[in-house]
Amino acid sequence: MSWEYRVMNRNGDLAIYEVYYGENGRVAGYSENPTNPRGETLEELRLDCELYVKALEKPILEYVED
Repeated sequence: MSWEYRVMNRNGDLAIYEVYYGENGRVAGYSENPTNPRGETLEELRLDCELYVKALEKPILEYVED
């Protein structure tokens, strides 16, 4: 299983979530709540922010409530 940050539309609000993919490359799940950049060092935080920017370059996914 792999994951990446993606922008999701949840009831008209856009935010970045952790999205998980199955072996087939399809979305297998996502975080319940939006994420925020984090790191134990300034460099780790910068790298995490770069992943957020990459998420902005991909199509928006729809958040579906279970």
